[in-house]
Amino acid sequence: MTFYTYQYLKGGQTNWTMIRIIVVVVLALAFLFFLFMYSRHRWNHKYKDLSIILATLLLLAAAIQYSDYTNLRTASLQSGQLTTVIDKSAAKLKVKPEQISINDTSRNNDMIIKTPKGYYTLVFNSSGSEFLLQRAYLYRPDITVIGE
Repeated sequence: MTFYTYQYLKGGQTNWTMIRIIVVVVLALAFLFFLFMYSRHRWNHKYKDLSIILATLLLLAAAIQYSDYTNLRTASLQSGQLTTVIDKSAAKLKVKPEQISINDTSRNNDMIIKTPKGYYTLVFNSSGSEFLLQRAYLYRPDITVIGE
């Protein structure tokens, strides 16, 4: 079973965002360069062909970046909800939020938190606004904690 720390959820799960932005910027600069070269040397069609290829790659990279942006925004909203759940759980159990790990990165009704005081399941009400902490005993726990 995999648990995620409070710091991992607050820090975000992706480190590739900056690299993707750099790739899009490099493609855009290369496209502009070959477009400029084609406008100066209209008789040389290799610049036109390279501009078309780079424009296609740039559109593809921008579409992928937009898709990843929407996924990242959804993930950050979910991790924000989870950090709120961890904060409330820490207050109820009288421990620091940094000492709590949770077994899922999206909020659902079958979540388990790992604390220094033991394992607890979270049971949410029908609206999802409140939850109940219930002590859990894991049979042969195979625990991996990500973010330590």
